[in-house]
Amino acid sequence: MTPRKGRHQYTEEAEWFWPRTEAGWHKHRRGDITATAAASLFGVSPYMTPFDMFHRMAGTMEVVIEESERMLWGKRLQNAIAEGVCADNGWEIVDGYEFLYARSKLYPGCGASPDYIIRDPANPELGVGGLEIKNVDLFVAKDDWTDEEAPPHIEFQAQHQMMVCGFRWNVIAGLIGGNTPKVFRRVRDEEVVAELAKRCAEMHDRVLRNDPPTPDYLADYETIRALYRNATPTKSFSLDIPDPDSELDAAKLRELIQAKYDADIAKKLAEEDAKTAAAALLHYIGDTETVFGEDWKVSATTTHKDAYTVEYKPTSYRNLRVSKPKPKGSKK
Repeated sequence: MTPRKGRHQYTEEAEWFWPRTEAGWHKHRRGDITATAAASLFGVSPYMTPFDMFHRMAGTMEVVIEESERMLWGKRLQNAIAEGVCADNGWEIVDGYEFLYARSKLYPGCGASPDYIIRDPANPELGVGGLEIKNVDLFVAKDDWTDEEAPPHIEFQAQHQMMVCGFRWNVIAGLIGGNTPKVFRRVRDEEVVAELAKRCAEMHDRVLRNDPPTPDYLADYETIRALYRNATPTKSFSLDIPDPDSELDAAKLRELIQAKYDADIAKKLAEEDAKTAAAALLHYIGDTETVFGEDWKVSATTTHKDAYTVEYKPTSYRNLRVSKPKPKGSKK
């Protein structure tokens, strides 16, 4: 952990906090739209959708992120990367406290946690800026990082930090594959900031009105399963004799049931086709390990797996099945 060099209200646009613990840091963040979440307002976050964000903010669902080995090593290497980047560019680290938090005074309900506060001695008129460090896997970088910019969700993160903190500049620094730095110096884009502020205000207003965004059923599948984890025992609906006082519409329900039934059949047939094609191909190539040429590559290597035990944590979920009951009296 890079120690803080003194508590300072670095900018007039934000209120700065130095909670002692991670729990205190989470408490400050609760209810705010943070820089990490900002990209979801534009549909480019790999971590959450607007529907997901709404329910997290509304408190109708809670997400606990377990720290992976990659995340742990990212934290361990963060200081070394930051110090190296600053040394290469002549910048100074002003504050690197791990639980530093800023809340905007101009944009209610917006917050940010810069990895580092830095200063450029060659350009003192810029004031302090933020430094965001990313320890990036080489194969991830090939798809998401270019020589000109970081992935969109990180670019939005930088602009959101500048909006909240009142910074005029910010730096995104990614160490690719452990030895190749990509450093992008960014200036505050007032058009992006204005749109960020607008969308943040709209999301806060939605939460106040309890008006969630329309879900993306594919991207929000797990969120919806978590929201409706528990069924009410004995609660039912009859399509044959619809309850006129029910919130469910029989016609809409028939449409959704048919769509689920058709999708299940298509999935079963597709899985059978895929299994059949795989068996036919493997049967034909026998012990041949690779086939290549004419824009094709087939790999059929032998994989050995040691015995292992999987431990499942207790959980609850809905078992959603659609079927057509057999007619009464049918023996088939």
